[in-house]
Amino acid sequence: MNAKATEPEASGDVPESEQDESLGFLIHEVANAISQAYSRVMAPLGLTRPQVRVLIWVDYSPGITQTELCELIGTSPMALTGLLDRMEAKNLVKREENPADRRAKRLFLTDGALALKPEMEKVAAGFRQIARAGLDPEDIATAQRVLSTMKANVVRVRNGECD
Repeated sequence: MNAKATEPEASGDVPESEQDESLGFLIHEVANAISQAYSRVMAPLGLTRPQVRVLIWVDYSPGITQTELCELIGTSPMALTGLLDRMEAKNLVKREENPADRRAKRLFLTDGALALKPEMEKVAAGFRQIARAGLDPEDIATAQRVLSTMKANVVRVRNGECD
């Protein structure tokens, strides 16, 4: 891989289109590194990063439907079904029929997942502390604001809202 694509450069040194590409590569590489490291620190709990994401969202929104969860975590219904099958087998989530729509399944955490939650939160807090080491809280807030705005802009393009 070209080192130029993976290393941030001073904004005046390269054309704007290359800056955007370098930023995109960096965002992608940071996301991959976070995902791999997070999976590593959660492995002793028997969890993968996708499983943790499901647990967090189902804990936040008990009774969320599988369709709603697919949209939130950006996965396909087929991939989510397999993930939920494995999580049900591990006694982490349970699916219940939705009285308003028998075709839809609502998701809830099991007692097993609730018992695992304090340790999961402890591991996640330790991971965040390591990941943010040496970063000023204001810089973190700025990065979150910038990336949220960038995401909203890109979603508008994806949805055909921009010409």
